[in-house]
Amino acid sequence: MLDRRGIGRTEIAIGVGAVVLVIALALIMTSGSSGKSERTELPLNVDSIRTAEITLQGAFGDFVSAEASPRPATAVNAEPVAWTPSAGFKKLSWAPKVKDKVYGSYQVVASETGFEVTGVADIDGDGERAIFKADQDANAKATTGENVY
Repeated sequence: MLDRRGIGRTEIAIGVGAVVLVIALALIMTSGSSGKSERTELPLNVDSIRTAEITLQGAFGDFVSAEASPRPATAVNAEPVAWTPSAGFKKLSWAPKVKDKVYGSYQVVASETGFEVTGVADIDGDGERAIFKADQDANAKATTGENVY
């Protein structure tokens, strides 16, 4: 007989998705300037990529690396670009909700035991980039100051 005690990976992925949705709604409702609202793209997408990684690993047993998309982190500026996924993002079946105006650059570095997702943007075009990171154990966290857009 199959033992069904405990919480499985699918339930965890659904729970993480629900938390991301609540965070997204809270950020949208509290963001004042357009720079702030466009910066919210970073943690939301980083968390969404994190969920895709966890789901894929649960289904197939492997984490997937993805080269920076839609452009290298060093190329981000105040101008959005259209989403063009690297092979890794295609394998993850992940794309941002708004594909024609992507402000950030997203990358995944994976190993057999884990992964790290990085999102980078420069919404205000001042050359100082906002950076968010997440891994298999934690949701997106800013590695730069709150006033960096």
